[in-house]
Amino acid sequence: MQPGYPRAKNVIVIGGGIAGSSIMRALAAKGVGVTLLEKAGQLCAGATWHAAGLVTRFGGSPKIKKIHVRALREMIDLHESHDIGLHRTGSIRLLEKGNADRLTEAKQHVAMAALYDDSGLPTTLISAAEVAALHPLVDVSTVEAGIYTTQDGDVCPTLLTTCLAKLAQADGASIVHNAEVDTVTRQPNGTFTVSTVNGALYQADAVVNAAGLWSRKFSRQLGLEDTHPAFVIEHQYAITETIPALKGKVRDGERVPCLRDLAGSSYIRQERDGLLIGPYEGLLSPHQMTTVRTDWPEGPPARFAFDLFPPQLDRLEGCLVSAMKVLPALAEVGFQSVVNGPTIWTGDSLARCGRTQMPGYYDFNCLTYGIAQSLALSEYLCHIITEGEQPYDMAAEFDPLRYGRWATPEYTAAKVLETYSHNNQVSYPFENRPAGRDVIAKSAAHKALHEAFVRRGALTTFSNAGVETPLVFLPPAANGAPPTINAKTFASHAWAPYADAEAQHLLTGVGVGHASFSKFRVSSGTSDAASRLLERVTTNTLPKRAGRTRLTYAPTFAGKLLAEFTVTRRGVEGDGSHDFYLCASRDYQRHDLAWLEQQVRLLESAQLIPPGAIELTNLTDAIEILHVAGPSAPALISALCPAAAEIPFLQMRSVEVCGLPADVFRISFTGEAGYELHVAAEHAAPLFEAILSHPSARQLNCRPFGNAAVNSLRIEKGFKVKGDLDFAHWREAGVDAFIPPVRKNELLPFIGKDAPPPAGSAGRIAAIFAVATDASHAWSVAGDTPIRDADGAVVGFTTTSARGAITGKTIALGYIQCGTNGAPLARAGDGGLSLECFGKRWAVDLLERPPVDVAGKPTT
Repeated sequence: MQPGYPRAKNVIVIGGGIAGSSIMRALAAKGVGVTLLEKAGQLCAGATWHAAGLVTRFGGSPKIKKIHVRALREMIDLHESHDIGLHRTGSIRLLEKGNADRLTEAKQHVAMAALYDDSGLPTTLISAAEVAALHPLVDVSTVEAGIYTTQDGDVCPTLLTTCLAKLAQADGASIVHNAEVDTVTRQPNGTFTVSTVNGALYQADAVVNAAGLWSRKFSRQLGLEDTHPAFVIEHQYAITETIPALKGKVRDGERVPCLRDLAGSSYIRQERDGLLIGPYEGLLSPHQMTTVRTDWPEGPPARFAFDLFPPQLDRLEGCLVSAMKVLPALAEVGFQSVVNGPTIWTGDSLARCGRTQMPGYYDFNCLTYGIAQSLALSEYLCHIITEGEQPYDMAAEFDPLRYGRWATPEYTAAKVLETYSHNNQVSYPFENRPAGRDVIAKSAAHKALHEAFVRRGALTTFSNAGVETPLVFLPPAANGAPPTINAKTFASHAWAPYADAEAQHLLTGVGVGHASFSKFRVSSGTSDAASRLLERVTTNTLPKRAGRTRLTYAPTFAGKLLAEFTVTRRGVEGDGSHDFYLCASRDYQRHDLAWLEQQVRLLESAQLIPPGAIELTNLTDAIEILHVAGPSAPALISALCPAAAEIPFLQMRSVEVCGLPADVFRISFTGEAGYELHVAAEHAAPLFEAILSHPSARQLNCRPFGNAAVNSLRIEKGFKVKGDLDFAHWREAGVDAFIPPVRKNELLPFIGKDAPPPAGSAGRIAAIFAVATDASHAWSVAGDTPIRDADGAVVGFTTTSARGAITGKTIALGYIQCGTNGAPLARAGDGGLSLECFGKRWAVDLLERPPVDVAGKPTT
């Protein structure tokens, strides 16, 4: 237990499917008292009992793969001593001939897999001949290659769930059947009362909502529905009659590997003497799609415990035809059964696993790949509940707080259909799929700002904050329509020349862009409570005078960096107020706010600040930020607002710009001369237009710029974003410049200061790399790409990258890993380093320092 966190002595888990049973087992093993309430007379009701049971180490991203690897490792360990029906047949993802992008993507998956693969069980790219040798029923005439993960396969969901439940009961957990939960109520003292439809009442320190199909009901009761966008959908699989070639081959050593027919978007595994095929229909039959049950806002009717929907095989026709091409045996037999069962999906198909805005109430639902992920995600959530923080960062992938009010039911339904139908389609790094973006909850102010960007030719990307942000500005279409490009590419991005031009313009002229940050106010009047809070939870010293700004970081009690903030002291000089304005990553606004609220509660419970003394306000949607940057920025600001031109670096003044009130900060994330104009959201669009239309702006050739140009300039100076922190220990993350010596030696230090960094091979150090890409891939180095030494061993990985505007090289931030002795596995100047990305291998130079200093001058 980390110091300072309260520990839940007893927890109620709602739902006895794979999610509820796995978190019950994890908590009970830690000595927590657990009571599981299950609506049915047995476990596995809802979506678990009819799951296909696939388990795999493959993941569409390295962090998802990390979850799958950990889950399968635990499952194999369980299988050694318990009957969970695990068949380790291996798994092959089939790549169709004639699809060059599919092969490119596969090579990237194989390269990235090295970060989390089990030693001795690598993910490999195998030839068509090797596919045929592993699976004799496959006709490889249309197969180019396969991605092979050995020791994958399938497990019996019912046996696995009941096994976990028995283990939990052996550790003291209780299971109550026929206990359908009616209401969940949080009491004034922070505990919970859970009532069932038969009138029973249960008390607990914490509640885990693992109700699956019915999970939205309890989020709605507690006012948390806006972070719970999900719908029940129908998913079908069919089981064939006996296939002669498989007759009698049911032992692990005889079973054929599980297949993923990517062209047909289906999984195919052995089921007794036949095959089970489960398609994700849509692209091959766009008019015959799964049904999103928007008519069930709180889930299916209560009676729907072990029910199924009527089969609809006609929806699967395109997928089945594709499967028959690679498995001709499918065409020679009929189907003996079809299962059309309910499951629940979020718009991104990822689970909701973690804390919510309500202290003590945790979410563990929408496990789209629940059998494959359940054990690792329950371990992850258990750590959050018992230790107060996550063991590693999966906030972007699983945190329930990644959604907000912008994720309307219309958005969610559209996104679920798009994600479901694209489940096995090629994913491109800058594709930013469109579904739902036209039906998000968008304020009039944000809509006006987005329209202003588009009129100027903005190619926008949609973020997890529910906002459209300009990636780059293209020449506006002749008819005034938003600019479009083909984003389905891994290289030679059509927007890249425009991004390069914007960055070059910012080196010589001036531009105006949009900075998408979260904004929080932390205030306590004349009480010093707000100062005590921020001194406790951030690493830098606080600004002492009104209008001053500092960059700082927020570590956890384990010393892991959770967030990066700029902190500005507000108020009037000498008024004695403790009023601060914080900015951070907009995509993580709810995550960061929940963290700050948690720290307030801890300080209050320790009687270090008076209860209720601190006011936390989320201003993210109320304020927008325009960014003016470039060597001519001071001249432009002087013309727009003479009073703002005299603002010193890292200071703020409240002035009027083009007649509109603004807080102007002398700061620039590009590293070039610049200002941030923080204005009320309704003033952002008028101010954007007023700046670009001002005579001085025209005289100085001021142009709009997007986030790609910002990345081009910031990354070669080593400026980090949230993704570059990667939940590293503060001593590993390369942020020492923002942690002054006085803070490292205080008697009451920031939290996590004394937590030791990971020892030995678990450690790492921040690094910056120059990658010798070809011109077409200058913007294509993906995050989580392994860095290898001359012997091919993984020594590090990337986080973010861009083509540097000054160096003209592809620069990537990331980390170098440490060996068992704690020493880094590579050092600046080492030869033979390389990375493989999208099927290309490039030489890598590990740099001693960023190649460009903060003044914009090359360092070498």
